[in-house]
Amino acid sequence: MNFHFLFPASALNPRMIDEAFQDEAITLKQAGFGTSVIDDQGFIRPKPEPGATCVYRGWMLTPEEYGTLYRRVVSYGVEMLISPEQYLVAHWLPNWYPLLKQWTPETVIVPFDNNEDVDLVGTCRNIGWEKFILKDYVKSLKTAGGSVATSPEQVPEIVDNMRKYRGTIEGGVCIRRWEEFLKRSEIRYFIINKRFYGMENLFDLRAMSILDRIKDIVPSPFYSVDIVQRDDGEFRIVEIEDGQVSDLVGWTPERFAAVWKEVANTQRVQNAEAE
Repeated sequence: MNFHFLFPASALNPRMIDEAFQDEAITLKQAGFGTSVIDDQGFIRPKPEPGATCVYRGWMLTPEEYGTLYRRVVSYGVEMLISPEQYLVAHWLPNWYPLLKQWTPETVIVPFDNNEDVDLVGTCRNIGWEKFILKDYVKSLKTAGGSVATSPEQVPEIVDNMRKYRGTIEGGVCIRRWEEFLKRSEIRYFIINKRFYGMENLFDLRAMSILDRIKDIVPSPFYSVDIVQRDDGEFRIVEIEDGQVSDLVGWTPERFAAVWKEVANTQRVQNAEAE
């Protein structure tokens, strides 16, 4: 498979890749992959070669934004690795949570649009958890005191801050039961074509056990999995995300490029054997 990586444009120069992704783009290009910049108008420079499979690597996108990106890319006569439906499988927590609920904190999902009056305080009282985290379908709040609550009465302020600092609440609210995790134990893994990869070739067997069991469950060819150790020693999934909008978090660009080179080589061998 001929992978071609697309990066968002710099705010300073639409013909240049955003500064946050330049190291990754350079490393992927040195590894032999095609790279391009895609600007706000949907122009791709340079144009991917015919037959390429494009992988976006950039900022998080709403479902509408990703749908627009997808249509723009395929209008160039090439494919994208991730369809809009597959993007949402990993990007929205309510889509992946039912598939992986035995490995991740208990969650109650409350759908609502940003103008709807929902009794989240009453919902949290009825749940009865002593401590919990509020997030929308994508992420929690990292500023203004964060998203952790020890009382239902704290919920309105957290929701107001989510609207204030994030601009919107995407999809709805997820109420996640608090679990005590060991500090600095969280590690990001990527699953590509149902094979899992870490920032190193060596794996903790407890994390590997989870990855091996979930790699065939989530219906997406590329997503990230964040695994953390709970204070009782159990390994837990704290997050799933579409791989195209997942930071490297502990990975080097060189390791990321090497993994994609392995994926491409494996695909070539499988295609040759099928012919």
